[in-house]
Amino acid sequence: MVVLIAQLACPLATEVETFLQRARGLESATGFHLYNDGGGLHPLALGSLLQQELQKEVYLHLHPADRNRAALFSDLLTAHVTGVEKVVLGSGKHPIKTRFPEAKPVYDLDLLQLLRMTLRAREGFDPTGRPLAEGLSVQVGVQVRVDSPLELLRLRQMVELGADFVLLKWPSRFLDASQLQVQIERPIYLSVEVDQVAREEEEWQRIHDSDLAGINLVVPFGKEDRAEEILRWFSRYP
Repeated sequence: MVVLIAQLACPLATEVETFLQRARGLESATGFHLYNDGGGLHPLALGSLLQQELQKEVYLHLHPADRNRAALFSDLLTAHVTGVEKVVLGSGKHPIKTRFPEAKPVYDLDLLQLLRMTLRAREGFDPTGRPLAEGLSVQVGVQVRVDSPLELLRLRQMVELGADFVLLKWPSRFLDASQLQVQIERPIYLSVEVDQVAREEEEWQRIHDSDLAGINLVVPFGKEDRAEEILRWFSRYP
């Protein structure tokens, strides 16, 4: 396990130094997964700053909860020209669960349709089927929870379409990550919140020994020291 991703929410703020200080404190992270559930600074703007200062890989999170296909495609194009080569697709939170509960949900596309659009852009076509000057240089992952046979079937569809990697939300009531690794044959990163990781190193060892590609550690504000402790432990064991 060598890929240690820190997932950070984009702040609703007028300055970026606080966010950058948080990222600097996560020295053991090999990359940053930037998530915006509405209203915060744009992840591509923050990603550009992180790439310049820390020279670490940026994962752009896209979801259809509050953006239509035109806006999402614009984000994909911008990621391409700014050098962001990893995109994570998710379903997103309904606005009622965000900082702007009165905002209207969009869901112009579902997750499967968003994946299709992204993969077509990689092949060199826009959402209307017109050719682009070149295909987008992007690796595409999906962040999902698999709690039922139906959700497993849906994930298999995404892999068959061409998803390159999976961020598996943990815990799953249906199967563990190592079982899923055998079934879908794609790199799997265990997506877990800081407070869900037990303090006992035996639990950390169990996660490490599960033969996954890495972890995606969701880091709430104020939990950076704890997150760095976890990431540093995993970084000792390639």
